[in-house]
Amino acid sequence: MMHIAYEVAMPNPATHVYQFTLHIKGVTEEFVHLELPVWTPGSYLVREYAKNVNALQATDAQGDTLPVVKTQKNSWAVYAAGNDFTVTYEIYAFEESVRTCWLDSSHASLIPAACFLWVAGYEGGVEITIHPHESFKKIATALPNAQNNIWQLTAADKDTLYDSPIEIGNHETYTFEAAGIPHTLAIYGEGNHNAQQIIADLIKIIDTEVKIFQSHPCDKYLFILLNSHTQRGGLEHLFSTSLIFKRFGYTARTSYLEFISLCAHEYFHLWNVKRLRPAALGPFNYGEENYTTGLWVAEGFTSYFDDLIVYRAGIYTENEYLNVVEKNINDAENAPGKHVQSVAEASFDAWIKYYRQNENSNNSQVNYYVRGGVLALLLDLMIIRHSKGLYNINDVIRDAYNQFYLQRNQGFTEAELKAIIEQYAGENLDWFYDNHVFGTKQIDYSIFAAFGLQLVNQNEGKLELDLGIVINDKNAIQSVRKNSAGEKGGLNVNDEIIAINNFRYATGLLTQFTENKSAGDTIQLTISRSGMLQTFDVTLQNTDKVDYKLTPLENSGAAQKSLYEIWLKR
Repeated sequence: MMHIAYEVAMPNPATHVYQFTLHIKGVTEEFVHLELPVWTPGSYLVREYAKNVNALQATDAQGDTLPVVKTQKNSWAVYAAGNDFTVTYEIYAFEESVRTCWLDSSHASLIPAACFLWVAGYEGGVEITIHPHESFKKIATALPNAQNNIWQLTAADKDTLYDSPIEIGNHETYTFEAAGIPHTLAIYGEGNHNAQQIIADLIKIIDTEVKIFQSHPCDKYLFILLNSHTQRGGLEHLFSTSLIFKRFGYTARTSYLEFISLCAHEYFHLWNVKRLRPAALGPFNYGEENYTTGLWVAEGFTSYFDDLIVYRAGIYTENEYLNVVEKNINDAENAPGKHVQSVAEASFDAWIKYYRQNENSNNSQVNYYVRGGVLALLLDLMIIRHSKGLYNINDVIRDAYNQFYLQRNQGFTEAELKAIIEQYAGENLDWFYDNHVFGTKQIDYSIFAAFGLQLVNQNEGKLELDLGIVINDKNAIQSVRKNSAGEKGGLNVNDEIIAINNFRYATGLLTQFTENKSAGDTIQLTISRSGMLQTFDVTLQNTDKVDYKLTPLENSGAAQKSLYEIWLKR
């Protein structure tokens, strides 16, 4: 029987290089194939982790070198001749994120899919021995210890290993209980965080989420929080999450609410995505893209729930939550790509588009987090209205979790989830899917009237003061909005703005020359394009960007007020 064990060392963290040793025993094959994932679950981009593998070699029990042939970009064949052998290799780790490995003199972050080679076809468990740098005293991971040694870990299988980040260093460690489950919060790095406040709010969020599903899938859970100078993000895992946030972003209320909503988002993934999942997202093929049209549910539903949960947990005020709803609708509606790409297409093409944005992305793509969250909001309102408050979207997600994970442990198809939503919405939703999931029809927000609300566009009849262009700090255009005055006037990305109406351009000058004008008036822009000066007459127009505000209807009745209270019930 084959036995696999890893050793991970970091003798000189300043070089950002890990030293891996892979011991493989019980070999019977002539060739043993080793492979490394090209992506990590939850982040739908081929990241080519093999680019960071260096100095790979294999030796037999006597220390003699064995032939190794690289067969693909991320796989190697070792000529073992039926004998046990050892593989050594290095991993260069100097990309700060929750999806990539990192090593420096302050801490070590291991994303297993990015660094642990696997024996192709092997389905058993593995052992891992960490040899930390002498300055590192702590480790945080959801992987169980072996022999009561924190540096000896085990993983039951490949999926468990690749879904268990490992943080090593001298991080702060806090333990607390929520929903009857022990939790650990590990915080790396300096920052203005208040750990006790974070824990108090996490407990509220966890209790609120467990009430939705009425069960918890873990016997323990780990939060890893990395304080960063610039980064923000999160990545869900089976028994843990990795979070990264700006180190001084915890005291301003707006920024702190963004952080705590991120925590709610990643924790909600414990149920939605890690267990309740589109059929394509498990079992995983780690060697290539895993396509699904369902990320608008996996991420969009989670994006709707995260803010709603923060509100229900009593952290958002009612006005703060309604402002978030307005912002999400505005973000969804102000992306010109909504006329080009559906949320289903955005999900399928996440591998080549969402994580590879360029200057034209806003004109040609939609964000399946944001637009998917808006669709989840509409479905929630539809269910509440139809059932007169008896049901809401909680019932959909809980029912789906019970059916597809607890009872079958398999992924769902679009049609299967649609059938559950229809059951609670009380109608055939072909029109909704045709128009808004697989289509790009304009969303009708009139359903808010049933809740005594209306969306009022504050931008109605206002001039497009920015010409639909975004100008960077070097006075160059970095994006041009589709159908804007700038696009119609011939302006391009990378044009350097030299002058407006023959006045040397400076920050704020564009606003000065447009604020007292009307649609149909023109201004003259002198730009440098590829080093050549050109002049364009740009005709001003009213903006097509919306600024929706949720305002009460004048004649709301008792039924509308009742539905509103049900929707926003704590």
